[in-house]
Amino acid sequence: MIKQNFNKDWEFTFDHDLDHFNSFGFDMYSVATGAAVKILDYSNWEKIDLPHDWAVRLPKNPYANVFGGARATTEFNRAMSEQRSKLDKIYNIGWYRKQFMLDESMDGKRIFIEFEGIFRDAAVWVNGEYMTRHTSGYTSFIIDITDHLIFGQKNSVAVRVDSSQQEGWWYEGAGIYRNVFLHISDPVYFKHNKTVVKSYTDGRVEASAVIVNDTETVFSDTVKWSIADGDVTVAETNTEVTVPPYSEVTVRADLTVPSPKLWDVDSPNLYTLCVESGDKAEVTFGIRSAVFDPDRGFFLNGRPLRIHGACVHQDFGGVGVALTDNLQYYKIKRLKEMGCNAYRCSHHAPSPTLLRACDELGMMVMDEVRTFGTSPEAIEQLTALVERDRNHPSIIIWAIGNEQFAVQDLEWSKKLAEKVSRILKGLDDTRAITYAGNNGNTDSGANIGVEVRGINYMRNNGGDPGNWIKNYHEAHPTQPIIGTEESSYVLSRGGHINDLSRGLVDCTGNVSMLWGTTPRGWVQYSEECPYFAGSFMWTGFDYHGEGNPFVYSNPSSSFGAIDICGMEKPVFYYYRSWWTSEPTLKLAPHWNYKDGETAKITAFTNCETVTLYVNGKSVGTRNPAKFETPTWEIPFEAGTLTAKGVKDGKEVTDELYTAGKKAEIRVSDVLDGGDDGVGIIELDAYDENGRFCPLDSTAVTFELTSGEIVGVGNGDPVSYDYEYKPKREEIHRIFHFSDGSRVITVPDKAENRAIRRFDMMRVNSPEPWLQEGDRQIAAYVFTAGAPEIKEMTTVVSDVNGYEYIEIERLGGDTDVYINGEKVGDNHRHWRSDWPNTRPFRFYYPFGDDEYEIKVVSKLTNTSIYPCEPVSGHVKLGRLIDDPWTVRLHYGRARIFVKGANAGDVKIIKR
Repeated sequence: MIKQNFNKDWEFTFDHDLDHFNSFGFDMYSVATGAAVKILDYSNWEKIDLPHDWAVRLPKNPYANVFGGARATTEFNRAMSEQRSKLDKIYNIGWYRKQFMLDESMDGKRIFIEFEGIFRDAAVWVNGEYMTRHTSGYTSFIIDITDHLIFGQKNSVAVRVDSSQQEGWWYEGAGIYRNVFLHISDPVYFKHNKTVVKSYTDGRVEASAVIVNDTETVFSDTVKWSIADGDVTVAETNTEVTVPPYSEVTVRADLTVPSPKLWDVDSPNLYTLCVESGDKAEVTFGIRSAVFDPDRGFFLNGRPLRIHGACVHQDFGGVGVALTDNLQYYKIKRLKEMGCNAYRCSHHAPSPTLLRACDELGMMVMDEVRTFGTSPEAIEQLTALVERDRNHPSIIIWAIGNEQFAVQDLEWSKKLAEKVSRILKGLDDTRAITYAGNNGNTDSGANIGVEVRGINYMRNNGGDPGNWIKNYHEAHPTQPIIGTEESSYVLSRGGHINDLSRGLVDCTGNVSMLWGTTPRGWVQYSEECPYFAGSFMWTGFDYHGEGNPFVYSNPSSSFGAIDICGMEKPVFYYYRSWWTSEPTLKLAPHWNYKDGETAKITAFTNCETVTLYVNGKSVGTRNPAKFETPTWEIPFEAGTLTAKGVKDGKEVTDELYTAGKKAEIRVSDVLDGGDDGVGIIELDAYDENGRFCPLDSTAVTFELTSGEIVGVGNGDPVSYDYEYKPKREEIHRIFHFSDGSRVITVPDKAENRAIRRFDMMRVNSPEPWLQEGDRQIAAYVFTAGAPEIKEMTTVVSDVNGYEYIEIERLGGDTDVYINGEKVGDNHRHWRSDWPNTRPFRFYYPFGDDEYEIKVVSKLTNTSIYPCEPVSGHVKLGRLIDDPWTVRLHYGRARIFVKGANAGDVKIIKR
């Protein structure tokens, strides 16, 4: 099966920008109208590439659902308590379209379209025929569209997306925010997501696949199986298969990889299974064992390994949930740099690209279903998740639910958890299953309905005094325990300030939510408790929405060890101190206090000794205990603050400087976007002496000399500044045309209506061969009339650089010409296409010349279109990229770009 990326050249618009009625075509085959029609001239829609999140492109609005990121993607208000908000405009429904050609040589192939993720409620049409509705905002789905395609002609896909209903209590975005693929195969093919690899550390591999025969003849063939390590085949075998017509058969094979190289967090070795039988399917997998032990924690490949995990939502600064593949890898690399070895998909099915990144970079994964229970929808989501993800070696455990308050303590939820576990084991019996409960010592309900007890927050003790986890372990000695969610402290990226009026909190992690713990508290417990497998911190990165403790004001969270734009906070170095063996020493927050103030300085370090110097003079040596973060309170003295530490005989240092007034903005590349990804460029403030300015918060206005800006951010959870700045349309209006004898003022927009037919009575002439004589009939017919040709012209000049002409309404069958060259028309392309219901935009490269614009319309009184050739606005237009502005936060901000790097950034003012 051939897999083709289908992300390029889509168009997008909001439903409220459409004038016409969208008939979904439920009454007859392929008769959808409006945005879902087979062929539509939608050239005035926004041209986009996927992935795409329209929510992040909206301005933040404090009257929208702040807990969900403060974007107007739902009618609910900021407290989610009233049915309607007071917002003037809601952006809850978006339409996507793509028209494409398939060569006639592909006739006879099977064609599938796969959507990796759409938020949320998605309806799909192919060539005007309604295909399906997919309500989950997180699971992938695939559709066989073969029977609805025309080869050698234009085809279309239309997708309607409705973000009105949330699934989580965080920012979830809106739109087709993950990759889309076409899958092309012969009529005999391997079924999608049904090729399975089960491996053992001694090298044994059990493989299976499902072959579909979509032909009228019996299919018999040899199935060739092989396993490759890179380019080298290390195992192979053959089996035979016979598949009856229009049937499917599961084929199986046993192979052995000699001296297997195991997949590990430090050496993520991967193999590729290839199975061929006419069609070919390939699966990447790893050989490893992952065992949870009730007394000794977790073992990877037989060696004890403490889980150093992070819970992470899927969004990112500037792009929302529409992460390109390279951004997925970037996030995993940042977590690895911090010392993380495990990732919790919180709380939903992840992007397939993210799992590939975890496979390749050595990051263990807790893969989690969004909907808990045994309803048809819940089981459909579970099945889609497990079948898609079960070959990833990075996944070490499944999570079947999170904090189901209504039922998690009840016997009811125990039965649900047990049944879901049985179903999941039928799909994959190689991994443990957990449930993330925030109900402390409760030993009923979902907590004991799964193999591994998942604990959300040690402080949620359920009223049990003392060390309740120890008590639970003693009461359930055969059930392993893992910390599924821990910490929940909130912090800024810089500063020891706790100022609730400004939404600022201390940067060292010492301010936690009621249920939370400090970094030292949970890390020390997790590391030292022998039967505890480890924990996942809340959270690795900040994310849009859920701005605790400022739930109705801050549009972003403050939980992350890394901010929403990928810039580390000081506690990043706490985890690197205790989760890696690398000597680490990092001072926080800064050395820019005021004269006379007492400075509070914290060292994040794993050194045995740390000495602090102010302008070369020692102010004391500390011998920090394990997991400790030494803190000094000392009189501020402008100059240089130096820390020197020793670990295993090696000396490490860190310095902070008193910075002067900002003199320049330095621009640097953080991440290369490549051809299809998003790049990251950082802006940093430095003074005249080349010292970083850690408190700078000035605004920087800039533009790119090439490439495209897709977003900006600074990591400030309080900020309501835009992340995306739409292009500005510059227009040249046309008000008059001439028909040769008079000047015609363009009338107001013609009413949006389509006159389809009239009721008539007439006498039918007899048909001799029917032998029925005359008859009176009631018929729906169009009135007759001779066509009238109207030709109107106008001339424009001084329009150099304009890119298109747009006419709001075209009546009749109308052709549009520029300097004698036809640039477009409104002719019907399909039975259900009503050309009078939308603006038409025709692209043309206007230069310095004078241009004659001519409209030629064929109008009759049988016309089903309005009979004014032109009405509404007529304009030449172009989209202008105005300079962008981003405010620095603690001296830094980031720009997210396509096709650009730091050398393309031009600073205009600061």
